[in-house]
Amino acid sequence: MLLKPITALAAAALLATLAAAPARAQYCEGTVHGLSKHYDPDTGAGFLAVRAKPKASSHQRGELFNGDKVEIFDRKGNWYRVAPVDGGPEGWANARWIWNDCNY
Repeated sequence: MLLKPITALAAAALLATLAAAPARAQYCEGTVHGLSKHYDPDTGAGFLAVRAKPKASSHQRGELFNGDKVEIFDRKGNWYRVAPVDGGPEGWANARWIWNDCNY
């Protein structure tokens, strides 16, 4: 199969498309901290809720505990979009309880 050389116009279009593509965020990890040592799901003590949307009234998808490591993908206000490093549901968690060195 013989390949045709790329035209200057096609090359310019390809470069413009690549330049407009969003840059991929660098890997960012955080650690859950500062939660009560006493677990009580009725009061919300002892765990950090992972929610479907970045608001407290959103459906709870999972729980995180002191020392859990999470990958952080995004931030909206006081919420991080996270996924537990050791597995578990991805969702939104309150940023107050996650230590990290992210640039979010």
